[in-house]
Amino acid sequence: MKNISLVVLVLFLSVFIGCSDNSEDTAVDCANSDIAVSVSETTPADCDVQGSIEVNGTGGTSPYSYSIDETTFQNSATFSNLSAGSYTITVKDSDGCTATVEATVSVGPSGITLNLSSSESDCGNETGTISATATGGNSVYTFSLDGGMSQDSGEFDGVSNGSHEVVVTDGEGCSATQSIVVTTAVSWTGDIMPIINSNCAVSGCHNGDNSSIPNWTDLSTVQANASNIKRRTGDKSMPQAGSGLTLTDDEIELIACWVDDGARNN
Repeated sequence: MKNISLVVLVLFLSVFIGCSDNSEDTAVDCANSDIAVSVSETTPADCDVQGSIEVNGTGGTSPYSYSIDETTFQNSATFSNLSAGSYTITVKDSDGCTATVEATVSVGPSGITLNLSSSESDCGNETGTISATATGGNSVYTFSLDGGMSQDSGEFDGVSNGSHEVVVTDGEGCSATQSIVVTTAVSWTGDIMPIINSNCAVSGCHNGDNSSIPNWTDLSTVQANASNIKRRTGDKSMPQAGSGLTLTDDEIELIACWVDDGARNN
């Protein structure tokens, strides 16, 4: 009887020792989700009164959370204190599935419109650029990046990947603020999938053999769990200790950059 119990214990450990703790993982195929988001109302932005956007999430699995920068999510479906410009609003349901909608805050009589564009940064290095242009208000503008010193030019070099905030101020003290995400060239196909196939989607773990464990060979499942994967690879709790599987610091950094870029299918 003791020998039978020992065999059962060994089989149990052989299945799970190579995998991460799945208490926080959910195996949901977001490709089949009907989650959607629409714009309910917008108000224009002026010098003294900033604009706002209100959206409405439907489908998927409630409750929902909302983001205007693809990074920070909130429970409220209303975004206030917005300058004139175009925004991408993301809704996320309780399964981690997302949908986006474009919304525009128009400019009032004395408001400023701020337009941003960016180029890629190397992962882990500050090589990106942000270009800012403004119209409206008083035509004498100064620009600042992430709370730094103001400058006459709207060109910023040596920018890291991730979310950044630009503020433009005109000669009469009116200002507009907008965020932009600087991405990297890290790709799912060329960089992240090989890491997962070698260290996560292995026999007895996240390769789809066990329906109770998320299948990391499925991109939509990885995307739905991207934030959790970044956190757990970053603190090195994934792959689990004792599994014999490890990630290098460079691989951990690549995963973080890909997630920060929005976990794109690229």
